[in-house]
Amino acid sequence: MCSPKVATIILIIINVLFFLLGIGIIIPGILLLVDNEAINDKIIPYFKELSLGSTNFGDLAKNLPIALICLGSLVLVISVIGLFGTCCCKIRCFLMVYAIIVIILLIGKVVVLALWYFMNDKFTTTIKDEMLKNLKAKYKNDDLTSNEISTSWNHLQLAFECCAINAVTNVTNDFDNTPWQTGPPPPTTNIPISCCPGVTSSNYTAAAATNPLCPSNATVAPSGQYSKGCYDAVYDFIKGYCLKIVCTIYRVVMMQYTTS
Repeated sequence: MCSPKVATIILIIINVLFFLLGIGIIIPGILLLVDNEAINDKIIPYFKELSLGSTNFGDLAKNLPIALICLGSLVLVISVIGLFGTCCCKIRCFLMVYAIIVIILLIGKVVVLALWYFMNDKFTTTIKDEMLKNLKAKYKNDDLTSNEISTSWNHLQLAFECCAINAVTNVTNDFDNTPWQTGPPPPTTNIPISCCPGVTSSNYTAAAATNPLCPSNATVAPSGQYSKGCYDAVYDFIKGYCLKIVCTIYRVVMMQYTTS
């Protein structure tokens, strides 16, 4: 059994780690809230069409920044309470309640990580299939005004610099058999203008594309379009913010280390 002094040091270390974790969660939440170029009101309608069980990805994307800030703030408050109780009060009942809260949080973290590890492949496959199914059924217009879902999808491709769900490499692609391709009237191209670099929401015409072959004629393989599929683009965006959480915690730890 460890001495009270050792136990106090261990509790302080745990609280400092929780404090850093709280900061690491809050900062990406603030960045997501401020940087609305990727996930904005023009793209949200498309994500609202996607769901997994009772989870709607439109609501999730819209509320994620606030959720991260609230969760990070909760972790910060718990860590500050723990530090206060460890260093100042040392009230046994107080510390017991704090210890229970920490254990519950740790168990929750382990459960989430376990679910992610064992269900990641199934989760990603399901989401990808859901995105493809939605595209096939609801992509109707290559413009930014006629149809809410089509408009949202075009804004998604512009914002994430991607094309279709899977990367387009041939005449046959994810836009085949969509309402847009089957007409009437059928389009003269096999990918939307939003797949072409140089096109923006303010100059949404084929003439704005940096590559004159994009979009290409419907009978030939597309050329000059964004090389990444939108599933991978969105997935990389999410991974990037997860990495920011880890990097933020690391930087705060190093700052604490170098100034101590």
